Amino acid sequence: MSKFKVKNSIWFVLAEGIKIYFTNIDKFLTYMLFPVFGQLIGILLSFGLSLGFANQIVAKVNNPWIAFLLVLLLAIPGILVFVKAFWDYMVAYIALNSMTEGAISTGKVYDFQSHNEVATRRTWAFVLLLLAVGILSSIGSSIFFIIPASIIWIYFILVFQIFTFEPDLKIHEHFKRSFLLIKGHWFRTCALMLILAFFSIFIITQGVSVVFDYLNLSNKICMLFDPISSALPIALTNELLTLFKQPIITTEMISEMFYYSILSAIIMGLTLPIRSICWTLWYMNLTDLELKKQNSGKKSKKQKQEIEEE
Repeated sequence: MSKFKVKNSIWFVLAEGIKIYFTNIDKFLTYMLFPVFGQLIGILLSFGLSLGFANQIVAKVNNPWIAFLLVLLLAIPGILVFVKAFWDYMVAYIALNSMTEGAISTGKVYDFQSHNEVATRRTWAFVLLLLAVGILSSIGSSIFFIIPASIIWIYFILVFQIFTFEPDLKIHEHFKRSFLLIKGHWFRTCALMLILAFFSIFIITQGVSVVFDYLNLSNKICMLFDPISSALPIALTNELLTLFKQPIITTEMISEMFYYSILSAIIMGLTLPIRSICWTLWYMNLTDLELKKQNSGKKSKKQKQEIEEE
């Protein structure tokens, strides 16, 4: 770990995290380009090839199973691109923590491959961690558990940092360690999470959207989704809305929804470094506080023993 010590303040963590990110923004954006856009390209390629040629294949192939297999084969290139990009995005959750330590120690971000290896050289352990996080997230997303799960998840928010900097721990110990670090700091951790989400996703998304509107790009991009929006069966929905005297849904509204959803997803992906940097700094902060507390306890115990001996 770096000798860098952060102040016991979420505002200092935010300021330092934003500073590190924007100082090295070209490198972080370059690093995140394929993990973010590769997933989007993979989805578009998969659906574009399979759906684009589906009618032609069905018309020429008499056997429906063979036709289905051919359509499925057309989707494979896009699926492969998506899987590779998705894996790289998951690896970034670990690599960015290592990059943060490097940026703090040297003031530079470089050698992406060595940072990626922090996760890839422990592939099976990392996959198990992702499975554990995925299972807990799936359970927590249930309507019956969403509130308590949201509260509990704050305690587990540092598991990726602990995986990065404390490699000797077992999978369940990552969650226990995170819980112990966050214990007593839940409200500040929750505040940091909400501020990070608001700044790195909402504010930047709105800023990019304003720029696109000014350049008259938003409407042009929305038009790209019109064929998909027009193909959706919204007539019945509009009949129900009309019955209850509510505004109907138009293809333009659906296209705008696609546009803003994809834009938000892209921004969320590209700004992952800001969040990872801040969580790494917060991990360092809480680890430092824990160490000081332990040293203070040892000192008090030693002083007590000296008094008893006298």
